[in-house]
Amino acid sequence: MDLNPGERDAIAADAFALGLSPDEYIHRTAAERALAWQREREAFQALARRRGQTAEELVRRGGLTDGNL
Repeated sequence: MDLNPGERDAIAADAFALGLSPDEYIHRTAAERALAWQREREAFQALARRRGQTAEELVRRGGLTDGNL
């Protein structure tokens, strides 16, 4: 993974503050993002199912608004 100096410094600072190595910080952060995205996708698919649609149909029709979340 290629990180610019600013990114490396930010990761190192956050990792240090949390008592983690930079590699462990990256690992945990990536895992948290992946799991959050998975939960979001599953919730979106559940919303579409409740409406009797597929997620693709819901997006294509523009049927999702902030009030649905």
